[in-house]
Amino acid sequence: MKFRSSKLIKFLQTIQQPFLLLDGNAKLLFCNSALEEWTGCRMEQLVDLPFRYRASTSRQKHEMIVAALAPPPEVFQGRRCRILLTIDRVTSQSRRYANFVPLFISQNSNGVLVLVDESEAKMISPEQPETTERQAALELHQALLSFRRRQAGRFRWDRMIGVSPIMQRIRRLARLAVDSTASVLILGEPGTGKEHLASAIHYGQSNEPPGAFVPIECQILEQELITSTIYAFRKRFQREETSRRHTLFLKDADALPATLYPLIAEFIAASYANQRLIAASTQPFNHWTNHESFPIILGTITIELPPLHQRKEDIPMLAQMFLEEHNETANRQRSGFTSDALDFLVQYYFPGNIEELEQLITEAHRKSNATLITAADLPVRIRNVWEAAAQVPADNKPIELEPFLQNVEKELIERALHLADNNKSKAAELLGITRPRLYRRLEFFGLIDSDSAEN
Repeated sequence: MKFRSSKLIKFLQTIQQPFLLLDGNAKLLFCNSALEEWTGCRMEQLVDLPFRYRASTSRQKHEMIVAALAPPPEVFQGRRCRILLTIDRVTSQSRRYANFVPLFISQNSNGVLVLVDESEAKMISPEQPETTERQAALELHQALLSFRRRQAGRFRWDRMIGVSPIMQRIRRLARLAVDSTASVLILGEPGTGKEHLASAIHYGQSNEPPGAFVPIECQILEQELITSTIYAFRKRFQREETSRRHTLFLKDADALPATLYPLIAEFIAASYANQRLIAASTQPFNHWTNHESFPIILGTITIELPPLHQRKEDIPMLAQMFLEEHNETANRQRSGFTSDALDFLVQYYFPGNIEELEQLITEAHRKSNATLITAADLPVRIRNVWEAAAQVPADNKPIELEPFLQNVEKELIERALHLADNNKSKAAELLGITRPRLYRRLEFFGLIDSDSAEN
């Protein structure tokens, strides 16, 4: 038996066309030497990694190769496809088409054979036409792969996704912040990704080992604890003789007590080469320009993150990103969205911004039973908003506006409470109303009793 296996392997290694074989769990069973030569990775580097359908954020070459070679989920359901693959080489890129062939035992797919062309691709479009929905989903996946491949070289913008002009401007400012020692002020509504941007700026220096990233919850911590943390941060790193840069991150800086402004001014004035300050706030820029005693605006780079409804063209790629992140850990893989589902997402207002979109995609990924997420997989509130906007009332039919608006308001309040983990203050801030008004509306809708409202 061993002799026959050895002869079979030797025969497979003589095949000049690169190929690999995956089992039903998307794990590598075998790849020939031609594929190892094409990818620059040996089979031992790939064998323990699941070939999940997602755009990898890793900078490790073998993990990027796995992401590039992962079959679309439809292949495991018996659908053959032909896809253009892109592999990064040391000085160039290789682009070849590959055939993904499902393998069957009885009626179930128990593996996938991936056959890569021997020559470089000369065509831009697939030789075998796909259906419109599946082709659109594949193109969105390829766009996400391409974006992350471009950004993986120097900066770690794994979630700084977007093709809109405003996101391109934000990435330029973020690159400027990475190369600077100046303090940074990040502004934006709740859920727009301020903490993630701060982390991306801190870890953006790929040529240097990352230093400490120390967040301070200004809205939660007492003044004494904030003060002691700042002093401890300065003392811990000011004498360190390395090129590592350490970041003190003030989360919800608008909640910082005014008595600590002089301490922040002292921190900025010290200008230690290996220390920097990044602050995030939900207040607009003019709020800080009216606070002359607050020094964080002085000599800083200011980046304003827009609400999601102001960058609707980025929603499809963001949705695809969140979907593929779930593919990495989920047993059932999803390849993308139908056009109707994307239309619903693009038209929705998203008061919770990117965080709400991520939660929504989590729910849809879990609910869907197909490889493409449809409009029916989206939460009811998304479809209600779309259908209400598209509906043309019949002539002479009364429009009961008040009940409809109350239902919409109740749904938004419940959603805000969910995003804020039932924290009433944060939910009120998310909705743009005062805390007392939120309690009055909670009591009106029966979401809280009157005794609780009074407390």
